[in-house]
Amino acid sequence: MPPAKRQSRMPRWQRRPEVRPRQILEAAFRVFGTRGLHQATLDDVARAAGITKGTIYLYFPSKAALFSAMLRARVNDLLPPMEASGGRTTPSVHRQLLLLAQRLYQFFKSRAFLAMYRTMVGEAPQFPEAAALLYREGILPANRRLAEVIRRGIVRGEFRTVDPLIAARALVGMFQIFAVSQRLLGGQRIFPIAEAKLVRTITDIFFRGLLASSRTTRTKHPRGIR
Repeated sequence: MPPAKRQSRMPRWQRRPEVRPRQILEAAFRVFGTRGLHQATLDDVARAAGITKGTIYLYFPSKAALFSAMLRARVNDLLPPMEASGGRTTPSVHRQLLLLAQRLYQFFKSRAFLAMYRTMVGEAPQFPEAAALLYREGILPANRRLAEVIRRGIVRGEFRTVDPLIAARALVGMFQIFAVSQRLLGGQRIFPIAEAKLVRTITDIFFRGLLASSRTTRTKHPRGIR
């Protein structure tokens, strides 16, 4: 008689592959974007994800932890780590930043970001801890990741010596304010600007100020960044 099969003691949630942290994070982004950190509840997130609130606690111990994880996931999606080593297959730092610039504007003009921006700015005076969490877990890590790419360009001689973090914040700020003014404040309706032209102009202004002097007059946009 064959031995009886042992009943799996694996928790039921681990046997449900359709429920993943990513699913919860996506729902959290939508919910926090429309309701803000203070007003949103884990019940709201659970309903948006189509799961129970208890399932969220299997991955995230609190609402603040979920909010932080959501921000980190967005930064990693938006600004994935770039290859730091040299070689033929490694794009130039200039090209890396151009690609990241395109991603930045795509993200900043998205409805999800604009909804979160509007909500977080509105509740920041009353709930400064929520704004501080957004800065620590979202804005600052994104700026630091861009700063690392800029620092690499300085070391390679592609860029002149500047404060990498300030330069990174300048690039982020240019795209963010354009996205907010064009998409949230009605600028695109009143004074429309083609997205390709906007991205090209901003990056051209930024890089002409950042590039080493010997490269300024002969630098062109890499093929495909138009």
